[in-house]
Amino acid sequence: MQQTLNWQEQLPKGLSEKLQWLMQQPSLTAALRSWDAAFSVRLLHLGLSESRGWFSDRHFPAHVFSREVLLCLSGMPVVWARSVCEADDAVWHEVLDCGTQPLGERLFNGALPLVRTPFEYCGCAHIVLPHESSRPIAARRSVFDLKGSRLGLVECFLEDFE
Repeated sequence: MQQTLNWQEQLPKGLSEKLQWLMQQPSLTAALRSWDAAFSVRLLHLGLSESRGWFSDRHFPAHVFSREVLLCLSGMPVVWARSVCEADDAVWHEVLDCGTQPLGERLFNGALPLVRTPFEYCGCAHIVLPHESSRPIAARRSVFDLKGSRLGLVECFLEDFE
């Protein structure tokens, strides 16, 4: 991802009420599962990659360990998500290596002593996502801290969501 994103503390303007609500939920897994549609996760990538600009250099180095997935409702992708950690962070590698299990199940089951930063939001209709033909509408990001180790999570809400 080469394009610049303007991250803000406020939600982007012009979003539907449903999308505004969803973007503020702590766990997308729990929120999407609450709807009347079959929820699934499609694994796109797990392994070493470039950080690709979703987080600044102050957050993560140029090369990271990452997991990219599509969150789907009734088989249709509605969210593209990317999680990143330091390339040699064995603790986060183990958490991220969960196949098609939602990462939210691991992050929010109470077993990990996590601290999460507040969400940052941006409009990102100009961004082209890897692995997906649907355009993003908006995104959110946050960083989880686990005893000094960091995991960055960005979630892009796709136009097919609406």
